Formats: sequence, structure tokens, C-alpha cells
Amino acid sequence: MDNTELKDLVISWFALSLAFMFLFTGVRFGSFFEGVSKLSFDLLFVFLFIVAVSFITHELAHRQVAKKLGFNAKFEMWPTGLLIAVVSSLFGIIFAAPGAVVISAGIVNSRRNLEEASFKISAAGPIANIVLGAILLYSVFIFGSPELFLAAQINIWLALFNLLPFPPLDGSKIFQHNPKAWVFIFLIAVGLFGFMIYF
Repeated sequence: MDNTELKDLVISWFALSLAFMFLFTGVRFGSFFEGVSKLSFDLLFVFLFIVAVSFITHELAHRQVAKKLGFNAKFEMWPTGLLIAVVSSLFGIIFAAPGAVVISAGIVNSRRNLEEASFKISAAGPIANIVLGAILLYSVFIFGSPELFLAAQINIWLALFNLLPFPPLDGSKIFQHNPKAWVFIFLIAVGLFGFMIYF
């Protein structure tokens, strides 16, 4: 990982941590300064850790699968997407499009192989969040930790959001290449989301 990629990951990580912290602690646009005044560095560190586990794991899953399949792959942040994430969180929602793993120079010998590689790379991120979300929910059942439950929420939300079948989200590529697989993965994410709500 070169310095530019590391910088993009760190900036995206910090911006998303702020966005999720604003969202989950109720900091809103109309009462921004009042809301921020109630936050603490300890709380920021909690969200930094949780977003590191969820967001960075998601992106590295894309990256490592791509590299395993013979592609050059690196994360590139999208500054506009980061701004949208932070601003939208102040209105009680979050649109998290911090950037993407950019793929190039793959070793493929047919269009079919390229499509299969695209499917595997695209599915890796949401599947990583689904697995983490399930493990974290199980951990909450055992330990009853609110921090673990928050981490589970963020992972499951990231999986669901990224599985939406609209460009440029992962779900659009998964659906394009294998609609049945998309339905299967999406239903698992929805099931986890439903379980989380009634937990």
C-alpha cells in the first residue's frame, strides 16, 4: 500500500467515523454546535475503532480479492462522497460513498472470466460486513455490550446499503452478473437487519 492509498483510507475512515458519530448520537444540522458540545474524545475513539473494523475491512476485502485474482487494486477516496456522508448524517440519514477500490490490469483470458472476477470482487465487501455483523450480534448475545451492538448495526447497515442494485454500489455489479446470488446475499443482509431490530 503506497502513501497516497494510505492517506485516502485514513481520511475516509475519519470522515465516516464523524458521520456515523453524528448520526447515532443525534447531532443534527439545526442544533449542530449544541450537539457537538456534548460529544467527547472517548466517544470519537469508539466510532473510529468501529468504523475501522467495518469500513476498512469492507474495502480491504475488495482489494485483497482483486489482488488474488491477478488485478492491480487500490482504494481511492471520493471527496464529494465524503462530504455527502457527513452532511447527510446531520439530517438523520447517511449516504456513505467514501470512494472505491479501483481495479486495473487484470490477468483475464475472456469476457466471462472478467465478469466472474467483477462479481467476486464486488461481493467481497458486503459479504465481509455480513460476516462481521453476524459475529458481532452473536457477541452481543453473549456479552451484552452496547459498543458491540453499535458495531453490528454499522456493519449490517453498510452491507445493506452497498447491496442496493444501483450504480456505483456493489449491489449493481453483483445483480448484473448474477441476480440469483444477489437475491441470496441481500436476503441474508435483510434477515440480519430484521434480527437486529428485534434483538
